[in-house]
Amino acid sequence: MEKETLDIKQTQLTAEEYLNKSLAFAQQFNAALAIYRLPNDSKVQILCDLTGGKYIEELNLEDLSSGFLMHPFQTGSDKIVHFDAEFLAEIDLEISSLNADKRISLEWRKSPDEELEEKIRNAKTFNFTLLNKNHKSPSTTAAEYIKMVEQGIELIKNEQFYKAVPSKIKNIEHQNDINLGQAFINACRKYPNAFVNLTYSASTGLWFGASPETLIEDQKGEYFKTMALAGTQQKSDKSIAETTWTQKEIEEQAFVSRYIINCFKKIRLREFDEIGPKTIQAGNLLHLKTTFKVNTSSINFPELGSVMLKLLHPTSAVCGMPKEPALKFLLAEENHNRSYFSGFLGPVHLEGLSHLFVNLRCCQINHQSVKFYAGAGITEDSKPEKEWEETEMKCEVLSNIIFGN
Repeated sequence: MEKETLDIKQTQLTAEEYLNKSLAFAQQFNAALAIYRLPNDSKVQILCDLTGGKYIEELNLEDLSSGFLMHPFQTGSDKIVHFDAEFLAEIDLEISSLNADKRISLEWRKSPDEELEEKIRNAKTFNFTLLNKNHKSPSTTAAEYIKMVEQGIELIKNEQFYKAVPSKIKNIEHQNDINLGQAFINACRKYPNAFVNLTYSASTGLWFGASPETLIEDQKGEYFKTMALAGTQQKSDKSIAETTWTQKEIEEQAFVSRYIINCFKKIRLREFDEIGPKTIQAGNLLHLKTTFKVNTSSINFPELGSVMLKLLHPTSAVCGMPKEPALKFLLAEENHNRSYFSGFLGPVHLEGLSHLFVNLRCCQINHQSVKFYAGAGITEDSKPEKEWEETEMKCEVLSNIIFGN
């Protein structure tokens, strides 16, 4: 969709209030809503599908209309869902924060009619009691997770696979009083390099996340990008340039990079740029990142995005390597459904750009409970207790935002 500014309207609402009213409107009228902020951008996008979104049986990126995509870790009980961009607005947080009264101006790119605008402005409060009440999978205990990691390491030593990424869930109770609009804005400011997202539909539920990892970035007729992101440590007082990595973390990153290169080899794609690895910061955590870029203006491969999605997902960063035996281990040992965690999501075909992110650092907000998801990559050199501590750090990224710590 080519960018077309149809209208700019001054509201009597703050950014926080408008985001909360958008969520309440979506719930009240059974619409699908995606609120997101791309990395290193000040503009928050609000995309709404009044039909509630639609299921996609088989993903072909090129066939989708402009909108927003949610893809689960494994299709089954959780479906691939596409939200059509029926109307689309943006809020510039930098401009909004400069206004003394903090009232926002909405820049409409696809504008609803006056009646719908009024319904959004008059929406009341998001009703948490209407969310999923049958979500009570218990939190993964430290003993359960450490045992799973130990079993994975044993299989690695027996050469069943080289890497696996066991995950856990952590439930935290709440009193149905989370200020979602404020949490979203706080995440945007605290994690400028992340893809901050807040999505709602009757079929997918309410999800909130701040992902540091691009799965694919596809600018039509110009370029295709993907990245390898692995290795985690807490940010210290040292500069990023002084960060040191262990052999285990360097090896983990090399696995992910090798996996991407092997995907390129499968489709006989040899012309690409490899940038990195370099240390990047995502909130209070550091990771190793390598970017791979293909100049698509010089090759005749219009379906590259769809082909690479099928090859990449689930990546070795969220599953393991080789993919099949690592996935078999995870499905057998994890006692929870990952749902949309470690799947992917993001805008598609907006101004010619499809930008999909691995759904990391995410949580599902239910009635009186927030379910946080986190995983850690294990290799032969992993220390089970340290992997548990890594998952705890990852859960804190969002829990601190949501609960204001």
